[in-house]
Amino acid sequence: MLAEGGKQSEKLNAATVNSAAQIVQPHNSDIRVKVENDGEQIIVKATFIVPAAPQQVWAVLTDFDNISSFISSIQSSKVVGRSGDDIHVSQHAIEKYAFLTISLESVRKINLTPFKKIHERMISGSMRKMEETTQLLPEGNHTRIVYHAEIIPDVWILRFIGPHFIENEARKQFQEISNEIIRRKQLAVTTG
Repeated sequence: MLAEGGKQSEKLNAATVNSAAQIVQPHNSDIRVKVENDGEQIIVKATFIVPAAPQQVWAVLTDFDNISSFISSIQSSKVVGRSGDDIHVSQHAIEKYAFLTISLESVRKINLTPFKKIHERMISGSMRKMEETTQLLPEGNHTRIVYHAEIIPDVWILRFIGPHFIENEARKQFQEISNEIIRRKQLAVTTG
């Protein structure tokens, strides 16, 4: 009887471990990123699909107070003001390029069109200009994320960093977002 109980316990523990492994398993997204850098302005365009409803995607993309827990380059992020569908978010990020560490500060005004569009404009910080638009387009049981950014860096090195580096950093950030969306979706299924 005791031995059987031990085997049952082992089976339950194995099932729990397998479920936990599935929750943290990264989702492999086909993330398409295009970067144009004319030495002054950097334009980043990206698109990818996640197997989640727009509401689930929205919950992650607008979790500004916790974004540093799933995007590795963001050190801190905090909502500092709110008025209707407009919010102000203060962020501190660190980007590493070869032997350089670049610290970036920003306060952004973010306009939210729930489950459809997020428009961000930097109102102060380490850039001369930063404007981003993220659109959520439902495609069956999935959501296509379409991102467009126009950035004019104030940090001189960012103007000369190659498009390949910027593309890799953007792809990494979008992969981290995709992984968090999948993690939360799987967690909701497991605990729900």
